[in-house]
Amino acid sequence: MDISRNSRNYRNRFEREVNRMRREADRTSEGSLGSLVKIRFDLDASDWHGHGSETLWAERLCADGREVFLIRNSPFFVRGINHLDLVEATAGDQRGIHTFGSVVERGGHSTYMVLFEPDDRRVSSQWMMLEDAGCSFESMALSLSIGQRILYSVDVPARANLTDVYAALAQGEAMGLWMFQEGHAHVSSQGRGPLQQN
Repeated sequence: MDISRNSRNYRNRFEREVNRMRREADRTSEGSLGSLVKIRFDLDASDWHGHGSETLWAERLCADGREVFLIRNSPFFVRGINHLDLVEATAGDQRGIHTFGSVVERGGHSTYMVLFEPDDRRVSSQWMMLEDAGCSFESMALSLSIGQRILYSVDVPARANLTDVYAALAQGEAMGLWMFQEGHAHVSSQGRGPLQQN
């Protein structure tokens, strides 16, 4: 028996099943997702945001007999996780919240966090460059020691040119519009992105 061949066959079946589920998830509107759960990611509470954890919504899936979770939103604080990443998590607690275990497979998206003053009207025109590149965001208001701020969790889809997105973010920072940090930059095998590897 060729173990490496069996392992490759299993991996190929698993990847086909995951890709099928991702295509199906992309066609499904968020309002109709039936099996969403929360997954908790532990954070360092001494970091700038002061949070000890963050929860993200995920869709419970079964791929080749294995329970995995498809991340369905973008993180504000967690680094190393993106929208549509496939993860493993331990069983839920009494409130049904699962605990993150590991990334099973990357979904091709990237995440950046952008922090800016709420009344800066210049932000919207710079944001248009990111929106034109295909980016979307979730937002929240924060009270920090430096005052009130708006935090965007920027989702960069796989089809976007990561080099252009990073340049627009860096330009906004150079203009004094915002500060930003990379949550995770997914660099495809085609090398479209400028920063880190998967």
